[in-house]
Formats: sequence, C-alpha cells, structure tokens
Amino acid sequence: MTMDSTTSGTVPRARPTDAPAPPRRRGLAVCTVTALLFTVMLGGTLPTPLYPLYAARLGLSPLMVALVFAAYALGILGPLLLAGGLSDQVGRRAVLVPAVGVGLLSCAVFAAFPTLPGLLAGRVLSGVSVGLTTGAATAYLAELHARPPRAALIAAVTNMAGLGVGPLLSGLLVAYAPAPLITPYVVLAALLLPGLLVLALPETVRKGGAKARIRPQRLSIPVSARPVFTAAAVAVFGSFAVLGLLSALAGKFLAEGLHHTSPVLAGTVVFCAFGSAGLAQLAAARIAPRTAAVWGMVVVPLGLAAIVLALPAASLSLFLAGAAVAGAGGGVAFRSGLALVAAEAPAGRASELISSYFVAAYLGLAVPAIGVGLLVTATTLQTAATVFAAVVVLLALTSIAVTARTRPAARA
Repeated sequence: MTMDSTTSGTVPRARPTDAPAPPRRRGLAVCTVTALLFTVMLGGTLPTPLYPLYAARLGLSPLMVALVFAAYALGILGPLLLAGGLSDQVGRRAVLVPAVGVGLLSCAVFAAFPTLPGLLAGRVLSGVSVGLTTGAATAYLAELHARPPRAALIAAVTNMAGLGVGPLLSGLLVAYAPAPLITPYVVLAALLLPGLLVLALPETVRKGGAKARIRPQRLSIPVSARPVFTAAAVAVFGSFAVLGLLSALAGKFLAEGLHHTSPVLAGTVVFCAFGSAGLAQLAAARIAPRTAAVWGMVVVPLGLAAIVLALPAASLSLFLAGAAVAGAGGGVAFRSGLALVAAEAPAGRASELISSYFVAAYLGLAVPAIGVGLLVTATTLQTAATVFAAVVVLLALTSIAVTARTRPAARA
C-alpha cells in the first residue's frame, strides 16, 4: 500500500553492478531487505490502537484523530513526488539507511512528545520513512533475488503483512506492557536498528558521475491511457479509503458502535484488513488484471456493507468479517489496477503514470478518513458510516463501468 513508481518493476532500473553475489549471500541479502521493509511498514500502522488513548488524554475529536492519521499520507507523498527515483541515482543503501534514521527519529518524537504537534510530526516522519523505503527496497529485492517476478510478489506481500502486524503488535503492548504511549515506539526502534545491516550488503546500482538531483515527479495521464487509468485510480482511491478509515478510526467504531475498548481488538481489525489483502493478492496472482479489478470492486462494497450493518447489530464478528472481506477486495483492486496502469504506459512515461496512480491511492488513504472524522463530529457514527459506504459503492460502480468499456493494452 505504500510504494512509489519503482515498485511496479516496469520502470527501467539503474545499471546493476557487474559481479553478482553468491547464492547464499544473495539469500541473506534478500532476507535483510525484506525484514527492513516489513519493519518500516509495521511502523506505519503501529499507532492505530493508541489513537483512543491520545484522544482521551489530549481531548482530540474524531476529526483531529483523522488529521493525525492523514499526516502519514502527506509524509509518503513527499518522497514519492520529490525523490521517487533517488535510489536509482545514489544507490539503494544510500536511501535505505536514511530511511531507517527517519523511522528512528519518528519513534523518538512519538515517545518524547505525546502532544498534538508531536503526533503530527511523528506521523509525517513515519510517512517519509515509508515513502523512502518502499521504492528503494522493492527495486533492491528485484536486483538481489534470482527471480525478479518472485521478488515483486515478496515485496507486495511484505507491505501488507507489515501494515497488518503493526497495530496487532502495538495493541498487545498497550494491553500488557507498561507505559503504553512509549513502549510500542521503543520496541519499533529496536526492530528498526538491525535494518542498518543493509550497509553490509552489496550495492546493486552503479552510480554515475553526475550529481544526484531531487526534482518534482511529473504527473500526467496520456490520452490513450485515460480510460484505464480512470478506472484504476477510482478503484484504488475507494479501496484505500476503506483501509484508511479502519486504520484511523477503528478504535472509535469499536468503542462507540460495538462497545469494545480493547486495544488488541483495534489492532485485530486492521490486521484482518491488511492480512486478508496480502493473502488475496497471493490468491489472485494468476487472474487476469481486468477480471481481478472487477472482482475487487465487487468485494470491497460487500465488506463495507458488513461493517455498516455490524454497527446497529453490535456484532463484533460481522465487523471483523467485513474488515477482512473489504481488505481482500482492496488488495486485489490495488494490485490489478497497478498492473493495468503499467501496461497502458507509453514508452518512457511509465514513471509519471504510475506515480499518478499512487497519488490517487494515498489521497484515498487520507481524504475520506478526514471526511468521516468530520461527519462523526457533526452527526452520528452510523450516519457517517452509511454516507461513507454510499460514496465507496458509487466509486466501485464507476470503476466497474469504465473497466467494462476499456480494452486490454496491446503491449505486455
């Protein structure tokens, strides 16, 4: 859920270094980079079970909680738009090591400044760490692994696994460890530190003599790709909206709608959503992207309907099932949409088209959650959930209709 233009594997990579690493060393390198990617993604959702604690301590409204969550997406968009191809210029390790440093800094800010400005700063820093890591780590895995397509699958599943495990881990720490607003970040920092071992890995990018430049990523949609891009962007916006809503306001839904205040349950909700997204991506790997895109947009509203119905019924099991179903649909929609967009990209324009796709994804992660936070403040939880569901259903129907009218790209 958090990648940049290099994630798809469609953008030409920087020239690799000449000497391939021995198989055993290559395997250790793949494991090291995978573990780093997992841990950084874990940090992206780690605060989810803590939001009710922050809200009670600081008097934060649901809207402010949603804004704190949205700061994470803002942090991701910065590296995506400004430094998406930086690791192609300076090397994978030269990006991943600072990414670990930013992640450690975010942990320190969260632990030392449990205030609203501290939360906003910590979330932005966490997003920057994720934004720097995903593209560089995904490209690194493709260059280290003997089978690049398998590496892309490892990266995709690792992304979702980390995002799912983060809130489950912090929920357990909040429930059973001391200092609930500090311990999760101490544990995350301890898990991040081994990521510095990437310094011992072989560099896979042969750096040229030109000085690295950070330039804004151009975003534009070629006319020929607009129908497919529109369908994919609408789908990923709606899919990420559901995942963002659960990540930002799961505690609010559980406490007010289902009368459960357990931080472990809040973590379990997000774990169900992202875990099922990763499993669904694996299960749908052999399905044609157009078919998978349609099915994803059929499944997401079904899961969302279960979530909405669970509130008046006060059914925790229905709520969890809805989160899992919606997450599965979102995972399939995300991966199939990325494949469709990549296939439509004209020669030399893959980076800008795929970057535009990810901008749509991260706007979906942030903007709807803020809207629901505003609605919850002004109306009731049930009303806010119903309005949100109606909007996502409309997005799903739009995506399905546009996808049905498009033809597959001629290029592979």
